[in-house]
Parts: sequence; C-alpha cells; structure tokens
Amino acid sequence: MNKILISFSGGRTSAFMAKLIQEHPIYKDYQKLFVYANTGKEAEATLEFIDKCDKEFNLNLIWVEADVVHEKQKGTQYNITNFKDAKRKGEPFTEVVKKYGLPSKLYRHCTRELKEIPISKYARDILGKDYITAIGIRADEKHRLGNDPKKVYPLAELGIDEQIVRNFWDRQPFDLELKDYQGNCDLCFLKSVRKKLTIIKENPKTADWWLDLEVNNIEEGRPMLDVYRNLSMDDLINMAKNPFRKAIDQHELRQQQSNLFDIDLDLEFDCFCKMN
Repeated sequence: MNKILISFSGGRTSAFMAKLIQEHPIYKDYQKLFVYANTGKEAEATLEFIDKCDKEFNLNLIWVEADVVHEKQKGTQYNITNFKDAKRKGEPFTEVVKKYGLPSKLYRHCTRELKEIPISKYARDILGKDYITAIGIRADEKHRLGNDPKKVYPLAELGIDEQIVRNFWDRQPFDLELKDYQGNCDLCFLKSVRKKLTIIKENPKTADWWLDLEVNNIEEGRPMLDVYRNLSMDDLINMAKNPFRKAIDQHELRQQQSNLFDIDLDLEFDCFCKMN
C-alpha cells in the first residue's frame, strides 16, 4: 500500500490540501497520516481551526510537540499531545532556543527542530521509511517547488491557487479567524516589517514574549531574531508607536473591490425631477 504523510501547518492552504487528499480518488488506496507540530506560539484561533478541521474532515490528526534533549549529540524527539493539552506559552520554542540559540533567517533551526524533525520522526515510527510527503505549495507558488521524488505537491499539480483556496473557505461554515498578514507564528522573523508592526500595533502584548526571548538569549553574532534587517524586537515596538501604513488583508481587499464592481453603475431610478 502507498503511504502519504500530510504535514498540517494550521493554515488555510494546508487545511484545504488535507481535505483534498482525504477525499480525492487519487489517494483512495493510500495509507494517510495527518500530523500537526505545535510550537507553542500559534494563535488560539489557529489551534481551534486545526481542531475543527480534524473533526469536520475526519482526519484523525496527530498532534506532536518537540521534545528537546539538552544532552550533547542527542537529537530532538517528539511528544504526542492534543488540542486540549497543547502548549500555548511557547514552551517548545523556548527549549529549542535554550539549546540552539536564537533562530533567524540564517539559522532556521526553529523550523527544523519544532516542525520537521518531530513530524518526520513520528512518521517514520508509524509509516516506516517508505512514504511520500504532501507539501502544501499552491500553483501560484511554483517557484517554491522542489524536485525531491519523495515529496508531492497536490495543489500545484491540480492548479489550485490562493484565490481558489480563499473562495473555498468563504463558502464553509467555519474559517481560520486570522487576517492573512497575521499567520500562524505571530511575530516570525521571516514576516515583513510592515506585517510585524501592524500586529504589534493591533495587539502590543504580542511582542512581550518575543522581547523576553531576545533579551534573555543574546549571543555574539546573533543578538536578535531579525539579524537580516538588523532590527531588534525593541526596535519594532518603538517603530509601531509611530505612524506607518498598516498591512491589510489582501483577500478582504479583493472582496471589497469585487463588491464595488458587482454594483450596476448605470442603474438609476425614476424621480419626479425627471418627469416632463
């Protein structure tokens, strides 16, 4: 039997892909394994969305968390958790930083240790070595496609782009209650400055955890999370206090524009002033 791992990130695209693989006849005879890796820094709305998708789409989703082994030359393991017991105060993330230091664009060990390793180790324990992994890259993201024969890209292959995904969720009885600029990991160093400033402006407390993480883990060569732009979390907090053009939800903007042009601009009604 063919075996497929579906790594569920918690976003709309990965949820769409999970439902597609669960229901598409192409994958009818596959042994499917749906796994979500919790970092402790996802928004509560993300966790609720994941739990809802699991129940509505019958995914039998497995929740894992990184179990960081601080002993030298011992790799990260995983723990099984669930929606109710999943860490919500950044605990797995903090443990990774304690061992490997602050992550950044140059040192992305947060993704490696918090997501990739726990998921792959669990998948190997369940599926063995012979399985493929479904990656949620859409047709509008083809520049991100790889050529690993053990990875498949169902959405890109079927021509599913961002608009199709968002239109799908607009028709569902539930959705991820986050703006598209908010994302799952709230102040990820890979986000644009504008997105991070907007998030801090809308909810200043979001920055507290990241500021503490940065201040308590400064090291030579990696004094901050955003070393690429040389901006500390304190810099971002101060920048957010000044006027700037906020990020907007692009899907909401498109909907507003669409609603405008759905109006019949030539429609008018008779009134007494037009009567001869």
